[in-house]
Amino acid sequence: MDKMLRRGSTIAFFISPALFLYSAIVFIPILASIYLSFYNWDVLNPMKFIGLDNYTRMFSDDDVFFVTIRNILFLLATSLIIQLPFGFFLALLLTGNVRGKDFFKLVFVMPAFLSSVAVGMMWTFIYNPQIGIINHLLDGLGLSSLKHLWLSDPQTVMWAVTIVVSWQFIGYTMILFIAAIQNISEEIFEAARLEGATGWKLVWHITLPLLKPIIKVNTILISIGSLRFFDLIYVMTGGGPANVSQTLVGYLQKRSFAQMEYGYGNSLSVILLLMCLIVTFAINQIIPTKDLDD
Repeated sequence: MDKMLRRGSTIAFFISPALFLYSAIVFIPILASIYLSFYNWDVLNPMKFIGLDNYTRMFSDDDVFFVTIRNILFLLATSLIIQLPFGFFLALLLTGNVRGKDFFKLVFVMPAFLSSVAVGMMWTFIYNPQIGIINHLLDGLGLSSLKHLWLSDPQTVMWAVTIVVSWQFIGYTMILFIAAIQNISEEIFEAARLEGATGWKLVWHITLPLLKPIIKVNTILISIGSLRFFDLIYVMTGGGPANVSQTLVGYLQKRSFAQMEYGYGNSLSVILLLMCLIVTFAINQIIPTKDLDD
């Protein structure tokens, strides 16, 4: 039996159903998108091959495209800056001797499991300039001069959205850190304490180095999630005002399904795929974990 399971043909037989399914839902659609990006197609009329015209138009004549790139890079940077350190700090607190830590874990992680549509609608009301709680709080604190049209001002809309994104997903980042911290052997900490390490020295010299693999995982998840973010922003702003908060996926959806430019929409999806691959490769180079695996 063991000899049969080591045969390449047997292995191929058992993995072929999963490989076929994975190819059907991942590789084939990717290849189809790349293929369609070289065509002009509105579904109603026959496809017309136009070569690289979609990409040429994207980089030379489409100002909204560059706005979407700026927005997703802004969302990526701010999400990393907020979610990684705060998620790690919360994980440190909730793996210590804190009363009611199971309750707080639930409180912090719950938003990550809520529907992004529901979260977007809730925060739209919170930011509402007339009935929103934020402006009412500013009134109550005597800071009426700080009241704002949070989702209508081009200067504040992306910051307002970023706060909501971080609020929703910081608990998910925290849970991954908690799982990794609890997986560190207590013997390592005891040995470090015998050498005189305490407090933040333990965190800096023991916890952080051993968390490098999960830091990489969190960084990749946050980065890829930011690049392809869509639903929450679509609910809160619809990409407005005047495409100021538009994301690449939102713009892809608009050009493909609202304006029936499926060839151009697929070219945008190819750019998104390339960005995800480049960011993942860059993170793997910046945060190597081979030394820990060895």
